[in-house]
Amino acid sequence: MEGILRVAARLGAERELDSVRMADVAAEAGVSLATLYRYYPTKHQLFAALMLEYAADLGPGHAPKQDDPVEAVAEMMTDACRSMLARPLLGRAMIVSVNAVRAESAATRFDLRERILGVAGIDTPTVDDLQLTGIVEQAAYGILSWAVMGELTSDEAEASMRRACRLLLAPWRDTN
Repeated sequence: MEGILRVAARLGAERELDSVRMADVAAEAGVSLATLYRYYPTKHQLFAALMLEYAADLGPGHAPKQDDPVEAVAEMMTDACRSMLARPLLGRAMIVSVNAVRAESAATRFDLRERILGVAGIDTPTVDDLQLTGIVEQAAYGILSWAVMGELTSDEAEASMRRACRLLLAPWRDTN
């Protein structure tokens, strides 16, 4: 599956989502089309899986060490934004696909809360901590959506991401 995702990421970075064909992904990944469809029944599920892989790479091991939990999260989320927007066609394909998959199934969950809590160094989150991380995730998704659709420049998106984290997570500064 890793080879399939790697090929999809490359093709998604080179072409608009509508131009990426499942047959091309299968051929370049060296798998049959039937195998590809067994793992990823739709192109949107394939690119949503890429978003999950991308999100899995975020976290404490991938963020610079910060003493301030708010700045640690802001740095991780800004780095994620910068990385996603470095390949705008792929970023757009992933965002569009996550939206499509979410519309198909309420059970689909793309959750960054554990990664945000880990970067902030919060081992035992309160209900308020969980709510704050959910709001940060929603804000980040909105900022990325606007950026990949061309409504924000990369610099504007990064500044918005950092500011959203600082504003929304300000209560964490009062507890540390």
